[in-house]
Amino acid sequence: MIATVARKEFRGALRDGRVRAGALVLLVLGLAALASAAARYADVSAERAAAQALIQEQWTAQGEKNPHSAAHYGIYAFRAALPLGFFDPGVSSYEGVSIWLEAHKRNFAIGRPADDMTALVRFGELSLAFVFQALVPLGLILMAYAAFSGEREGGTLRQLLASGVTPAQLFLGKFVGLGGAALLLLAPLLAVCLAALVYASGTTWLPAALVLLLVYGVYGALVLLLSLTVSARASSSQAALLVLLAFWAVVTFVVPRVAADLGRSLEPTPTAGDFQRGVDADLATGLDGESPAAKVEKRRQQLLKLYKVEREQDLPINFQGIVFGIQDDVGNAVYDKHFGILERAVDRQVDVFEAASVLSPRMALALISQEVAGTSLQHQRWFERGAEQFRRRLMDILNRDIAINSRTGQADYRAGAELWRRTGEYRYEPEPLAESLARCAAPLTVLVLWLAVLVGASVVTTRHLKVLAA
Repeated sequence: MIATVARKEFRGALRDGRVRAGALVLLVLGLAALASAAARYADVSAERAAAQALIQEQWTAQGEKNPHSAAHYGIYAFRAALPLGFFDPGVSSYEGVSIWLEAHKRNFAIGRPADDMTALVRFGELSLAFVFQALVPLGLILMAYAAFSGEREGGTLRQLLASGVTPAQLFLGKFVGLGGAALLLLAPLLAVCLAALVYASGTTWLPAALVLLLVYGVYGALVLLLSLTVSARASSSQAALLVLLAFWAVVTFVVPRVAADLGRSLEPTPTAGDFQRGVDADLATGLDGESPAAKVEKRRQQLLKLYKVEREQDLPINFQGIVFGIQDDVGNAVYDKHFGILERAVDRQVDVFEAASVLSPRMALALISQEVAGTSLQHQRWFERGAEQFRRRLMDILNRDIAINSRTGQADYRAGAELWRRTGEYRYEPEPLAESLARCAAPLTVLVLWLAVLVGASVVTTRHLKVLAA
């Protein structure tokens, strides 16, 4: 009986002109979003790769120079565009894509793509993630809101129940039939998306894409369950539609906006001025109460005693290279402290957002989607921290070269291409999928809870379906 009901609902949905028209609109919007994102990905990927190659070429071809001058000359690190970014841009449009790596200082990422967008695009960027998070659920609601209420209004629900079909079989059949029709109608768009991903990156990102497909499928099942449950309990199709549209609007737009504003209000981040003043104060005094000048003097006395000499000029190394290293160590500790303060404030805002996702499964879906696509805030930090690690290794190599290969007071020391090549080349490596999924425990739990609640609600509803039909 379940199969019979499913076939009826499947064929009915595919024959419905409104359903086909809605699917066509979604297909057109999805293809438009895909074409725009794919073109942007191709351009951005090529631009950033070319920029990184040019920066590296400039670094290795800078000629003979004092290593510390080269350290202040610096080098840029660019974040490579990720293939699944064309599906879900996440926060990547609002985060910097390059960082200037220089001596003694950790810089913020700059070059936000949103700064180059028009005001209209910034207001509402059409992406495939938005299509599947907002528009596809709306289509499912419009497809299923009258599944039971329409039968009741037409007088056929009593006949179906009298024919021997149990309420559970009827509910499950409608769920399978409508879900199958939705999958079939969305199949062309999904196939094109997967083909574009394979064309852009081979099979490297297919596991992440399959995870996304599974999670979005769970969300679609959740919306369909809710639609059928409301339809079965509503007094009329109009009432079912109003309830479902209100739910869709609240969880899709209202709760996310309120949660974001509430997070910023409850957990404000330090201003740029406060951040810089805190950095400057700690650089002057040192985090442990010992000033950088005192650290330098202590190290000087240690080296003089070690090499049994009385003057810096008599050391077998260049003490200035040691000084630069001490300055970098102090600066690294200070910047770690203040970037940590900033990150923890942002994390508390994210915690508020995650907590509010209990009220909006769409928010939980968005959090998972960004993590898997590599466009979340944590992925941005992965890039920034990786660039910072490269900067510190770079400065260590340059400071060590000064200390070992020159002498104190040797103002004319120069290094050449061999040193610049030895410093290596910055390459952005995306975070492994397993680590991204590890951060999805909370939003995944929210989706599972919503699914469990709706399954329970559907079971209770089917048990009372006879009473509702009477």
